[in-house]
Amino acid sequence: MKYQLHPWLASNLWVLVALAIPAIFLIGALLYFTGWALAFSFTDLELVGRKAVNWSWVGFDNYARLFTRRGFLESLWTTTIFSFFSAIVGQSVLGFLLAATLRTQRSVLRGVIEATIMLGWLVPDIVAAFLWSATTAQTGLINNLIITPLGFEPVNFINEFALPVVIIANIWKGTAWSYLLFSAALDSVSREVVEAAKVDGATAFQRVWRVILPIIRPHIATNMLFITIWTFTYFPLIYALTGGGPGRQTEVLAIFLYKQSFMVGKLGYGSAISVAMLVIVGVLSLFYLRLLKEPK
Repeated sequence: MKYQLHPWLASNLWVLVALAIPAIFLIGALLYFTGWALAFSFTDLELVGRKAVNWSWVGFDNYARLFTRRGFLESLWTTTIFSFFSAIVGQSVLGFLLAATLRTQRSVLRGVIEATIMLGWLVPDIVAAFLWSATTAQTGLINNLIITPLGFEPVNFINEFALPVVIIANIWKGTAWSYLLFSAALDSVSREVVEAAKVDGATAFQRVWRVILPIIRPHIATNMLFITIWTFTYFPLIYALTGGGPGRQTEVLAIFLYKQSFMVGKLGYGSAISVAMLVIVGVLSLFYLRLLKEPK
């Protein structure tokens, strides 16, 4: 049977075309800039100086530099640690636990917790960085309320525990997304199914592990897809809070890319870093998209 369009669609194709123009423009812009980044990654283009005008093709030299010189691999490792503990362990697990715990609660405590979660999400990155800097500084809130009253010397958390501070700050900043998504997912789980498992003798852990989690599996994969991409390429809060320091303790790939491109001025090398990040994020996305498919 020959496929036919709905009569309304057939008579209003111009509406569909008009609605598709912004999407086509956006996709075209993304492909255009991605193509330029890929092309420049094979050059020795620089931000200023002679190479800013008279650049030349260098083949795969920039990509070889990623693995033969210090910087990229160290930043990749830092990014992996930051993404794993901040996104997967932190935001995802904490978001689910909060959603499951507060699901049936109707109290002032729930309102306070939800307001705190949403505050972190709504506060601009620069403001969040200032708040965490003021909280963890040697003269900050933690030292004045906890460390000093207990008789200990003040601790400069940013200098001594930079990466854990950044991880915790990003968990506070981004958990709201996971909380909202898991709250909606848990609301879609039939209470009859859970009660049936309870009647069959399933413990609370078994009900969560064998009943609830398989049902909301697509939501888990969707959440992991978004927060992993966001966290892996995250820049503002980290740069505003630590600038990638002290030393290079919090220099994630986004900050390493920024420094190499606009502080050192190696735009060609920076393009190679951006392409490498694109490939890594693409592989992670494919992995999560496979999880979205229902098991056969």
